[in-house]
Amino acid sequence: MDLRELTRPDASARERYDLLAPYYDRYVQWFERDHVERLLEDLALEPGETVLDVGCGPGTALVSLGERVGPEGTVVGLDVSGEMIERARERLERRGFGDRAILVHGDARNMRRIADASVDAIVMTFTFELLSRADQERVLEECRRVLAPGGRLGVCSLAREDHLTVTIYEALHRRLPGVFDCRPIDLERRLEASDFSIRSTWTDELYGLPVTGVVVVDSDSSDSFGWPLGCDRV
Repeated sequence: MDLRELTRPDASARERYDLLAPYYDRYVQWFERDHVERLLEDLALEPGETVLDVGCGPGTALVSLGERVGPEGTVVGLDVSGEMIERARERLERRGFGDRAILVHGDARNMRRIADASVDAIVMTFTFELLSRADQERVLEECRRVLAPGGRLGVCSLAREDHLTVTIYEALHRRLPGVFDCRPIDLERRLEASDFSIRSTWTDELYGLPVTGVVVVDSDSSDSFGWPLGCDRV
């Protein structure tokens, strides 16, 4: 049986994450942190690079990304929730990021405020599997557009494997998709189907659920390079 794809209205999704924003660090991100850091390590970020966090939430990963690209680099955070963006802004201001941080309140399916070929790396952690298959394809098209030539994309998601905990989780997802909204997916296959080439991959566990981290590259990116446009500096 295929997993149910969540089809809540965009406004409902924004409202849900606006409500989650005050509690996200305490109840969600602390148990994802090790997997996120492992993915960031695989991205092999270099000083001076520009990196985009899609679904940045309250900005926890943006701080780590900023440390990796250094004072000459730029971090860009995008999230559909205005409350998440405001919390990310407060966090980055406290850490003194200044002009090397950009926050975008927007939709990953249409990152129109980010210029073509303007980022060296993109990271998506526990975000991609929230989307329907059609929306995943649209997001990957946008990622390909904004990546600079030779840029890489790192994605971390729940993995769909023959595992008892996955069977139980999928049953919960079918009954309560608004609560158990992440869907275990075959991440490698989804990325390869969109003409990305896998650079590295790993599988770990999160409270018994398998998690996959994949870094891919796209050699067909545009040859032009520019800064993200129309965005808000912190």
